Amino acid sequence: MLKHYMVIAWRQLKRHALFSTLNIFCLATGIGICILIGEYVAKERSVNSHLRDLPNLYFLQSEWKIKGTGPEFTTVGPLVNTLHRQYPSLVSNYYRMNPVTNTVSAGEQHFKENIAMGDTTLISMFGFTLLQGNPANAFPNNRSALITETMAHKLFANNNAMGQTIRINNSSPGWVDYVVSGILKDMPNNTVNNYLGKDGYSVFIPLAGNQYYTGGSGEEGWNNFFTVAFVKTQKGVKSTALMGPIAQLLKTNSPENITQNLTVKLKPLSSYYLDTAGGAVSKTLAILSAVGSGILLLAIINFINIMIGTASYRLREIGLRKVFGSNRLQLICQYLAESVVLALFSGLVAIGIYLLLRPGFNQIWDTELPGIGDLITSRAALLLLFVLLTGILAGIYPSLLLSASSPVNAVKGKNARGEKGHWLRQSLLVLQFVLGAGIFIFSVTLSRQISYFFKKDQGYNRDQLLIVTALPKQWDSAGVLHMQQVRRAITEIPGVLDASMSFEVPDRSFNAVSLYAEGNDPKMAINIQQSSVDEHFARTYGLKLLEGRFFKSDGEAYTPNELVITASAAKALGLTNPVGKKILSPGSPQPVVIVGVTADFNNVGMMEQAKPIAMFHVNDFLSYRYMGIKLQGGHINETLEKVKARWKEISPGAPFDYSFMDEKFLALTSTELRLKKASAVATGLMILIVALGLFGLLSQSLARRKREMAVRKVLGAELVHIIALFVRQYMALILVSLVIAFPLAWFVTSGWLEQYAYRIHQSAWTYLQVGGAICLGTLILISIQCLKTALANPVDSLQQD
Repeated sequence: MLKHYMVIAWRQLKRHALFSTLNIFCLATGIGICILIGEYVAKERSVNSHLRDLPNLYFLQSEWKIKGTGPEFTTVGPLVNTLHRQYPSLVSNYYRMNPVTNTVSAGEQHFKENIAMGDTTLISMFGFTLLQGNPANAFPNNRSALITETMAHKLFANNNAMGQTIRINNSSPGWVDYVVSGILKDMPNNTVNNYLGKDGYSVFIPLAGNQYYTGGSGEEGWNNFFTVAFVKTQKGVKSTALMGPIAQLLKTNSPENITQNLTVKLKPLSSYYLDTAGGAVSKTLAILSAVGSGILLLAIINFINIMIGTASYRLREIGLRKVFGSNRLQLICQYLAESVVLALFSGLVAIGIYLLLRPGFNQIWDTELPGIGDLITSRAALLLLFVLLTGILAGIYPSLLLSASSPVNAVKGKNARGEKGHWLRQSLLVLQFVLGAGIFIFSVTLSRQISYFFKKDQGYNRDQLLIVTALPKQWDSAGVLHMQQVRRAITEIPGVLDASMSFEVPDRSFNAVSLYAEGNDPKMAINIQQSSVDEHFARTYGLKLLEGRFFKSDGEAYTPNELVITASAAKALGLTNPVGKKILSPGSPQPVVIVGVTADFNNVGMMEQAKPIAMFHVNDFLSYRYMGIKLQGGHINETLEKVKARWKEISPGAPFDYSFMDEKFLALTSTELRLKKASAVATGLMILIVALGLFGLLSQSLARRKREMAVRKVLGAELVHIIALFVRQYMALILVSLVIAFPLAWFVTSGWLEQYAYRIHQSAWTYLQVGGAICLGTLILISIQCLKTALANPVDSLQQD
């Protein structure tokens, strides 16, 4: 019986080749996009899934009553190891780390790398795979190091890295040697290894006995809240069981300014990646899932409309089948078989669409989706089930509708139910236009929002601004003096306008410091973002000086304990004439004097207002991480090569690792930029599917009414009147669609814009443009299709088939 259904289904597909092709292509597009989005969503949701005992792993996150007191993603140094020691029935393991970026060398090979200084529990805690080395004793001593297989190849090429010596540049003077005690298999994306970003860590060294910072790393101090910490609970122990012990340990050991201000929360690693940054990843995945479902829904709507529209060609077949004994269930099975056959063909085409779009989608989302081999081997059964369910879902209503025709009406070529159900096809067409218009409006608004942020004055000039990131971090007076000499040597190069070294650049939030004006109560201290900079920072980054001076002027001697603040910092400190005022920090008796005020500059992206910032001189803080180099426009590449050569000459042990400030600025809006590209693709596909669906409906309508049009022509109707007959019919539906779509799109888009501190105001003009484009496109499509039928010879149309 099944074979019989399939044979008849294949004949019907060949008989109505045009409509079958439309159905297959539309359905294939919907399935293909769903596979693409589904694979991306699955990959994003699999982050951390490879970690051992994932349900018991938690990340410690800080919540501060006074916002900005400390980072949210770090906690008090000795907290987790004390929990493990004092509450072994609750905690089975822990891991702490202090992430840094510095130069790693082996012989003449020098690379800027992300380094994790952490506990020796790395392997036992998370179950990372060691290709070489002893998992039970991965760090035999305090001068052992684990490196990834990629790092091993970079440093030692094809030689065995085990037992080799690597050198790490410390922030204190000199280098420290480590012996490679293990090679880690390259790890998939996870919160532990990719804490600093997509590149992740390549070198792991012990915290104990570490000499990276002068005076130690500080992980054992209860007043240090800059430690990244993870904890593993005993099986069956919930995170809530640790809240009491954590609060008690903080109260007993930490100073009052921490205990009264800090609440530590345990965030499950199973969902931490999705929920960080206000749930940005989770929201993006939800939007993508909705878009993929919308595209598939449009394709299914097209399928239903075309299947119902072709009913008139099969009414007599239906009547004869019923007369000769076919029951309704058999007819339903027959039409479902046709639907499934179409879906199977669509599934094959969808694989081709997946392969075609995969490279572009990888580029848009900076990911690597599985190739066709991995897709089929790991997802074959799931894909087949998805295609079959899609085919059944798309065919269930048409099969019920067609099989319900009475034998008498069907033999006469009449489908009473189909005519009465004409409203359904119109409703589905309206739904298509509502979805298409809504996504179109969202895509245009998203594009306008991003363009607005890029055009908005950020308070600094990022053009031709080169950022060198691999500075030799010798954080003392000698190291600062050396980098000042390097800076002067760089500025002597033709094409270099200025250069500045600093601890931060405007690509993320800075660390905060508590400050208050002299004469005020220290308890009134407020948290203000801070960075150490030199006197060239304002000129290099194009900051606007509102009052005073930016530290010393050229030729003047350095003056210690000076401070430059932004306008919003002056307001936050309650200062009306800030220049000359003294500022203190709780616990520090030495005041600093405000010598200048700059305009605010944005370092936090679109979602937040520019924050108050205090800039100390690098000679006071003796710390730096970046060198910004302002290049003259016109010969960027030539100047860049000269800078590289000079850098190699004066800093032979430091790799010239750099980026442009434009790239760092793009990173602030990376999620929005990816969503913009994805929404543009989705909008194009939705418009294509809707257009093809409308084309199919028009083709069916014109085929059924060709005699009517021939009679109208014979009776003197002009071409424009015949076209207008169809335009009025479909334009009415489109106007209804826009009336529904506009308020819905306004509501959804307004809610999306609310998350941004810097945002556009929605304009009625945008909606009118989208509505006009949809109406114009529909008018052109209808006119082109009607033109061919209207120009046909009426004699041919009036002849019997």
